[in-house]
Amino acid sequence: MRILWLGHNLAYPPKGGPLQRNYNLLKQASRRHEVHVLVFDQPASRPPGVTPEHCVEALSEFCASVEWVPLPTDTFGIGRYWRALGGVLTGDPYEFRWLRSREMAKRLQRLAGRIQFDVVHVDTLGLAPYVSLLPSVGTVLNHHDIESALVQRRAVSDPNVLWRMFWSREAAHLLSAERRWCPSFHVNLVVSNDEGKLLKPSCQKSDIRVVPNGVDIEYFTPRPDPAGTRLLFCGRLDQLANKGAITFFFKSIWAELADRVSTIEIDVVGKNPPAWLRELSLRDSRVHVPGFVADVRPYFQKATIFVCPIMDGGGTRLKILDALAMGMPIVSTTFAASGLDLRDGDHLLLADTPEAMIEQIRRVLDDKALREQLAQGAVNVVRQTYSWDTIGHSLQAAYEAAFELKER
Repeated sequence: MRILWLGHNLAYPPKGGPLQRNYNLLKQASRRHEVHVLVFDQPASRPPGVTPEHCVEALSEFCASVEWVPLPTDTFGIGRYWRALGGVLTGDPYEFRWLRSREMAKRLQRLAGRIQFDVVHVDTLGLAPYVSLLPSVGTVLNHHDIESALVQRRAVSDPNVLWRMFWSREAAHLLSAERRWCPSFHVNLVVSNDEGKLLKPSCQKSDIRVVPNGVDIEYFTPRPDPAGTRLLFCGRLDQLANKGAITFFFKSIWAELADRVSTIEIDVVGKNPPAWLRELSLRDSRVHVPGFVADVRPYFQKATIFVCPIMDGGGTRLKILDALAMGMPIVSTTFAASGLDLRDGDHLLLADTPEAMIEQIRRVLDDKALREQLAQGAVNVVRQTYSWDTIGHSLQAAYEAAFELKER
């Protein structure tokens, strides 16, 4: 089939949640189909020195064509706040206002005029309106997370009352958008059964398919137990869920943990670390903040435990899957592991309070047999359930379903 991938980012390099998912799904789809890519370029998602041309070259190794459109200029700086305010007043979610572009509409119509597509894969809810420009095509809408549910959690948890008011209105607008657009697609993709249950009331009779997040098991391979007392957290550090996680860890856990384990160290790896964290690393030699790294595997290899104290966000955490594939013991909040088919004690250890997290970390550090047990369970579950080759079959089935429903 001829597949059009309509997206909100150039999925390269595959570092971090959506980029990692999109790169690997594109690779899987291209093994079976002729895939054409039309996406926005997000400069903030690209590492320093990586240009759109680099991304196009990498994706063109397996995609039939790759085109990109710059985001509207008023989505940067203060312009994004005006867009957000406009959405509050009009009921139009920021997700939609952010991705509204005349240039994208023109390029899409031009591409559809040249190529007769069988299926269009729309990579996020905010791009759904563009499908009206593509008649007679099977339609698939991907949900990296359920936007309304994610924003509603922020409406409850944000400490700032004005932001809580904004998030509450935005959640209501997103829920209305989901109810409007999801039923119009032949197939809606979610990353877990939990997310499917959240989306189902909005989808009416539209088909919901689980295409989970995965991990490249040829890139992330099991490493020997390094012993030691080194921890690791990784993720883009200006992203709300990750910012909240590291704030919680260093505010509520670090000092007490360091008192109990005198040799403890931690690497916090990721783009755009906050100033307070960099300052902490200058005062405390046990805290290492390298920023963005091109290859995170050396940090996985030298750390004893991967910690994931995330309590916000949506979808499922690809960083946990990466750590599992490396055979790393993981101490995680229940929320961070939600949506993944993992068992506490077999694949990872769960802890939802500062004291519980400290105790679970100490338990793993002190027990080599437990580390070996968790490592083996981690590698097994990833190979059975979360390899991209396995997930590629689910994506193929979703495309076939959309094509068949279009023909009816």
